[in-house]
Amino acid sequence: MIVKRITDKQKEQLFKVTPSKDSEMEYRPCQVTLRNGDTLDNVYVVEKDYYLQTWGIMPDSDSGKRYILIEDVAKIRESPNRLRVDLANKIYKNGESGMGYYVFKILFDNGQTINVVTGGAVDFVPLPDGLTTNNIIDVLLNQDSSKNYTGGPEYFWCLFTDDTLKT
Repeated sequence: MIVKRITDKQKEQLFKVTPSKDSEMEYRPCQVTLRNGDTLDNVYVVEKDYYLQTWGIMPDSDSGKRYILIEDVAKIRESPNRLRVDLANKIYKNGESGMGYYVFKILFDNGQTINVVTGGAVDFVPLPDGLTTNNIIDVLLNQDSSKNYTGGPEYFWCLFTDDTLKT
């Protein structure tokens, strides 16, 4: 996989997305419109070297990861499906529930809850029909009932290079 440089226009759009943070890794949960007109709601747009420091393997070499190329991206905005930054940071700050995964319970404003188990990225969460991330009021950490877990939704990685971010 050859990772291309982000354009100035893409970088300007990307930096309007407030990141969540896990140690040194900044996650920017984005919605992207591709040059072919398709829109993807769940995309992490991340600088390649920071990605590798955290994940250790390129997405095209990891069968569990999906990816798109930065040169195929026409527009970047904040994802409508992202967990609120303060709640994502709460999960990241608490640390993994086990080796390579997080367990938490999402509390919605209508009293509904969902038990979630997800890998190392937590910003995109499953949602019941008719609810959005705006309906989430809190997350409870390490709620381990060992049943009725929902996995996180599918998402993509979009890596880029930019030497100005490393200085």
